[in-house]
Amino acid sequence: MTQEQKDKIGAANRGRKLSPEHLARTRRPTIPVDEGILRTLAAIPMSCQEIADSMGVSAETVRRRMKLLAIPRLPSKARPERNYFWQGGYTVDEDGYILVRTPGHPQATATGYVRQHRLVMERELGRYLLPSEVVDHRNGDKSDNDPGNLQVFASNADHLRDNMTGNRNVPAEVREHLRQESVLRARQRVAAILAASGTGAPPSQ
Repeated sequence: MTQEQKDKIGAANRGRKLSPEHLARTRRPTIPVDEGILRTLAAIPMSCQEIADSMGVSAETVRRRMKLLAIPRLPSKARPERNYFWQGGYTVDEDGYILVRTPGHPQATATGYVRQHRLVMERELGRYLLPSEVVDHRNGDKSDNDPGNLQVFASNADHLRDNMTGNRNVPAEVREHLRQESVLRARQRVAAILAASGTGAPPSQ
């Protein structure tokens, strides 16, 4: 069928009232999503996909319903354990820091993770760090969490005063290269930790 013939058929059908039978065949079925259950699952918190799996509907149905009801959704990066590298309660964030799953820690993320260097320093000090306190890696390696490589600053301002000298005006491409190197080193360290613990190393890249 040529495009001209298709255009003629389309023009002939425009404005035509569709029969109830046709509408019944073409209309997508509406799957009810209980608001109470939806709010309960979202508060756990669960992702849209996890809620969808629990309720037997599509993730898009859940997203639309949550948007309509103004229910906050779990951020897309809020599940580090979904990262291909997660194994045994360790993960690596996009900046090259190692995180350890520590549910119940006062400064844990919504999914129960805390940066390892802060946990190490807390063990050294025998107390929780204040949210304002910053732990610096003396050698610049964000994944080297040996106690001797860590230093606590009372505030981020103190940390910046000590560390920014000579590091200003670094080109963006250099910063990105250093970030990628940090992530790679952190992944290698976690692989070593898991191998030593008998958990097994994660997939190599």
